Amino acid sequence: MSNSRTVFIGVDLGTSMLRKSTGLAYLIEKNGKPLIEALPEHTVSDDKKIRDYLTGLSENSGSRIIGIDAPLSRPEHGTMRECERRLRKHGIPCYPSGAQWVSRWVDKGIELKKWAEAELDARVIEVYPYAARKILHIGIDEKKKSKEGRKVIQDALSGFIAGLDEITSDRLLFDDELDAILSAYVAYCEGNGIASKIDGEDGVIYVPMKRLNHTINEY
Repeated sequence: MSNSRTVFIGVDLGTSMLRKSTGLAYLIEKNGKPLIEALPEHTVSDDKKIRDYLTGLSENSGSRIIGIDAPLSRPEHGTMRECERRLRKHGIPCYPSGAQWVSRWVDKGIELKKWAEAELDARVIEVYPYAARKILHIGIDEKKKSKEGRKVIQDALSGFIAGLDEITSDRLLFDDELDAILSAYVAYCEGNGIASKIDGEDGVIYVPMKRLNHTINEY
């Protein structure tokens, strides 16, 4: 990878050290399109493994934008941030980031963001793969953990991301890997001015624009 190119990284952040719960993927831009060069990584949620992956990519790129699928802030009041309430208002369910049962996940996301900004000089954004799928009309009604659902999502993603069919061949990716690719794609969208912000006083979630010339201000 040329050290003059921007790399767009997706982290589907899990919390388990007992099973593979974290997906890691990256995209570059080639001929005006997002390109995936390597298969995603599927790993336990080990901080060192995740940071080593990000460091390795950063050493070989000019700049980097990292999309993390995890809340990167906490609510000012109650259990839900304003951006989460806005998502729910428009039919996109999401976890309440202020709930105790997701606190470990939120902690990991916030710490990873702080580390990547300080150590890698990266731009870090919060993303939500399900919201991206809904906006892009990718497997909206599919169960992403099922074999059938993963195939629908993977096949649809190949229409957005060059190289995906070639690197996967006959392999069906895990849901964490697919979410990592989606997270990287949203980072790509943000880097190219085709993402929208669902924001509020206590947090921002980035999603692809519905159309290149239309921001989703109604959120």
